[in-house]
Amino acid sequence: MISTIRLYGKPVRVELSAAAERALAKRAQPLFAEVQLIFGCMIAKRVWFRDEANPGAVPVNPKLSVWFRPARYEKACSFDDIDGGAVASDFPMAVDRKGFVPDVVRIDYRAGKWQGDFTYSLDVFTSQNAG
Repeated sequence: MISTIRLYGKPVRVELSAAAERALAKRAQPLFAEVQLIFGCMIAKRVWFRDEANPGAVPVNPKLSVWFRPARYEKACSFDDIDGGAVASDFPMAVDRKGFVPDVVRIDYRAGKWQGDFTYSLDVFTSQNAG
């Protein structure tokens, strides 16, 4: 399934694999995907899956909502720490978050686990650097 939502005013294509669609259909409650662009001693990206809602989440369908969060991990500077449950805080943005929102979010369900990724198109970087 492919849907388009708007995060911070920017269209975002959300692609669900067939396995993700089947797993969502079996859930009693909605799933919430937090798309994080991580700033700090490194730039990284992660998609976290949660059962609890976020007020900024945008519904993709009745069983899935997505939100975008620029984040930082002040007490973690390794992927092992971040992936091991380090606590994030909001990254203060001096510019509009819209410029950092991804173009495509992909969600899959494999081996009993939710997996996600997101990408930016070349068009985004070309248009921001033009002029």
